[in-house]
Amino acid sequence: MYRLLFCLPLCLLLAPQSVEAPPASEQPLALPVADAESIPGGDAIDFLQKCLDHYNQQSIAGYSLIMHKQERIGGKLQPSEEIEVSFRAKPYSVFMHWLRGERLAENVLYVAGMNGGKMLVHPAGIAGKLVKVVSRDPEGEDARQSGRYPVTQLGPNKTLERTLKDWKAGRNSGTSKIEFLGMRNLREAGDRLCYALRRTCTPSGTDDPAEITIYIDKETSFQVGTVLKDADGKLLGEYIYRDVHLNPVFKPNQFEASAVAP
Repeated sequence: MYRLLFCLPLCLLLAPQSVEAPPASEQPLALPVADAESIPGGDAIDFLQKCLDHYNQQSIAGYSLIMHKQERIGGKLQPSEEIEVSFRAKPYSVFMHWLRGERLAENVLYVAGMNGGKMLVHPAGIAGKLVKVVSRDPEGEDARQSGRYPVTQLGPNKTLERTLKDWKAGRNSGTSKIEFLGMRNLREAGDRLCYALRRTCTPSGTDDPAEITIYIDKETSFQVGTVLKDADGKLLGEYIYRDVHLNPVFKPNQFEASAVAP
């Protein structure tokens, strides 16, 4: 399941310098609050289904958000990244601009059915001064080696769809356990009050998580946080959304090739 959300940066032109980030234990995510609430309805799977139904019932044409991402790639915990994301539902369109922590990509555009099915990428650093735009397969080998998730699976709705599918399968097969951890103020998501749930399972591969903790925004029902850890408790991936704005007014060329190269 968890080869998703965010597969960038890509293998473009230059290999980045490897910088070891602080261990996950030095990067606490959530602060508990004195709140005795339980999951609405009492069942985690039913709750997640209702959250997804709520999203789908809103007729959301697009959104903008800031995404915090940190992943372990090739056994190394990479530096954290902060990415400004613009999303349009029809046609499925994503524009990503790195605010902090860019390694290979500075801007990325993907529009379903356009540009030969490729992503358009403006490389970061020196490479970006030499080449304005390169094309990459959004689900190709370069992308798979660069992150857990492809750009075609981006956003709170896609994240929640994956969570629901895999957690339901785990429950039905009896191979996982789901716990409600209580209410948490997730400061990385703008100090949003969230329902915190954790699934533990036996990983099927060395790169698969044994522990998945998710954060569901109490007000919006969006999955705004996901933290993946291996059997030893080491961080595999962390994805947090903040400053989520629904149906924003985008720039006229937001999802056009002219937006990729500055």
